[in-house]
Amino acid sequence: MLEVLCIRIILKEFDVASIEDRMGHLFVLEGIDGAGKTAVCERLIKILGDAGHDVVHLREPTSESQWGKEIRSRSPNGELTPAEELDLFLKDREWHIMNKICPALSSGKIVIMDRYFFATGAYQSVSTGISWREILRRNREEIHAPEPDLIFILDLPAEEGLARVRKSREEIIEQFEQIDRLVKVRQAYLEMAQYDDKGSYVLIDARLPLETVVDIILGEILDHISS
Repeated sequence: MLEVLCIRIILKEFDVASIEDRMGHLFVLEGIDGAGKTAVCERLIKILGDAGHDVVHLREPTSESQWGKEIRSRSPNGELTPAEELDLFLKDREWHIMNKICPALSSGKIVIMDRYFFATGAYQSVSTGISWREILRRNREEIHAPEPDLIFILDLPAEEGLARVRKSREEIIEQFEQIDRLVKVRQAYLEMAQYDDKGSYVLIDARLPLETVVDIILGEILDHISS
């Protein structure tokens, strides 16, 4: 398994034309439960907004489409089969791309996403047995999901992620308590960073202080949009 001591940037070849043709920028934060994605996103949005950037914070699954609502209402209770959940994620994301992501990018906004199709690849590959490569392919080819400028993976051991989740949530969703599941999800993320030749990944040690993680990501974003 890839060990991350501080920060490791893994830049791959990607479809430059598809990124250069759009006016805005798309940055995605990924990682296992407890990695701190939401807290980092919120701070990045405030810092970038205060600095005068036109920035949008988006999350998946959405809370707006009928498919996102179904995921949020039924998945925590274990009411969906893995195949049903994967199908709903694809439908919800297609709605999200058409109604939120592409319009924001076309208008020149900076889009910061709390999870995207890489999360589906990591989590649903574990639950369905379908490889993360196939899930990423389906998102890229079937629903034409825009490729992020950078994908930040906040990495930490599954045990620490689970401990953070238990500390922060009064009611723990049973599926998130399974340590072996989180170990496999983390491994899927690390494999993506190493072997997915279409994405541009930044791997960050999420055990670092929150402010340090925010500073690292903010620096990468500012460098990218100014280059």
